[in-house]
Amino acid sequence: MKKAVFLALPFLFFSTLFQHPLAAQDSTRLQTLFGNGARLSIRDIGLFAAPTFGVAQMDGSTTMLFNLRGGLNLKDRFSIGGYFNTSSDEMYFRDELNPDAYLDYWTAGGFMEYTLFPKKLIHLTIPVFFGYGEVGKEYENQDDLDEEEGNFFQIEPSALLEINLHKYVRFNLGAGYRFLGQINHPSFDQSDLSGLTGYLGLRLGLFR
Repeated sequence: MKKAVFLALPFLFFSTLFQHPLAAQDSTRLQTLFGNGARLSIRDIGLFAAPTFGVAQMDGSTTMLFNLRGGLNLKDRFSIGGYFNTSSDEMYFRDELNPDAYLDYWTAGGFMEYTLFPKKLIHLTIPVFFGYGEVGKEYENQDDLDEEEGNFFQIEPSALLEINLHKYVRFNLGAGYRFLGQINHPSFDQSDLSGLTGYLGLRLGLFR
């Protein structure tokens, strides 16, 4: 008798595990991104590119920035990829000895992004940029002066309000804050270039 009960235990276990599909579709079951039936497939992965214009102050001067990021998104919530950001005009220093000295700035690296309620008409997306950059002090009409350059690491968390214009096009606006690491430059340090940036742009792609 005990042997029959022992042999029946595996059958009872597997019959409970593979119960009727309707019982498995309990609406109260916790839904997660990975596991519990939420299997990842190629249909969950999209891709996008996002050209964005920014306005920032650096070393007391206002400048326009151009940012281009692109990558993959997972279930239209998590995104990962790369970016490039550069000053799009010349920021002139307030330098009495060299009034034509200007600053040239760029950064490049990766980003991670999380989007809240992406199917809603208006929603929030939060990209965080992290990368390497270079800033240089250059001179117009003075070829005899050497350009001065400094390198740094940068991280910039941002928050963008996004509007679904079309199935493949989204408009966004918001702001980010630049945190720069140590800069080896004779004219300024990280406190001169760290600060707030306002952003305005588009996100184009296949959103899953």
